[in-house]
Amino acid sequence: MITNETKASLDAILVSCAEEGKIKRPEILWLNEMYTRFQKQEGIFRKTEVDELIYSKMYAALPQNPSSTLKIRYWRTGRHTPSNRAQCTAFGRALNLSDEELCTLLQFYYDRSDLVFPSEPEPGAPQGELYQQRVQKMNQLIEEYLWKIHPLRRLQLNVRHQDLEHNLRHFYFMDARACLSEESRRAPEKHITSVNYDSEFKQQLRLLGEIPRKSMIRHIFILGQPYLSREVVSQYLKDFGFLPLQEEHTAVSGEKLDLLVIGFLNLYERTCTGQSPEECSQWLQEAYRYLDWQLTKRNLQKLRFLYFKALE
Repeated sequence: MITNETKASLDAILVSCAEEGKIKRPEILWLNEMYTRFQKQEGIFRKTEVDELIYSKMYAALPQNPSSTLKIRYWRTGRHTPSNRAQCTAFGRALNLSDEELCTLLQFYYDRSDLVFPSEPEPGAPQGELYQQRVQKMNQLIEEYLWKIHPLRRLQLNVRHQDLEHNLRHFYFMDARACLSEESRRAPEKHITSVNYDSEFKQQLRLLGEIPRKSMIRHIFILGQPYLSREVVSQYLKDFGFLPLQEEHTAVSGEKLDLLVIGFLNLYERTCTGQSPEECSQWLQEAYRYLDWQLTKRNLQKLRFLYFKALE
């Protein structure tokens, strides 16, 4: 069992996240700098007129009425964010952002990857080589995860060594489920319990479609444990096209997920350095289980980074 000292440290991390969450998103401050720069470039004083210009550039049409440009105002003030990647990209282009700044808009402000692959690119197609590099990195992570599955665990689930890859989803599902608080773990440990997660799981591990950054953090945690650190998780995020962990970064809803993850990983390194992989895995599971219980208790669902809907 984790110690009371560990529990106190996790509680302190939660308090820190709650306090930091009251501060205005740094991503909005950055966006306001880009907006002000655009305003000066165009020589327009009134922000309502700037919003109208951005709208016109995005949709190649004049706004129908004053309410048409409200969403532009909401985006730049942080009240809302664009509803999809195409809209966010068009917003950035309308602000005259450079390619590098547009990447920052997507990764930093919008909390998404730098690009998305709707389907596997054909050999030689644009971004095809980049896609293969990223898939290779994910496949390495998966292969290492399968090698770490203990033979006794395979026997308990009646899985032969040659069938490990075929049962990847279920092992993953059970590992994620084991990290939840007792209140969240009520379903029996049968293979059928993870079937509903099959399609989403396969698509995300093939790096296809829009993958939430929080989901990618979860994949890295589950597949990479116990060999985790802030540096390791950040590097994998970069490899897959996401923003690396940053203490000041916030998700689009304002929650300080990065600060929570960094605090958890730092505590893990301080506590488990020098211990065996088995002891490290046990600590990770028990510590996150306590964290999950506290997050659930405090109604901080968006910070439960190892939870996903299929676990219900």
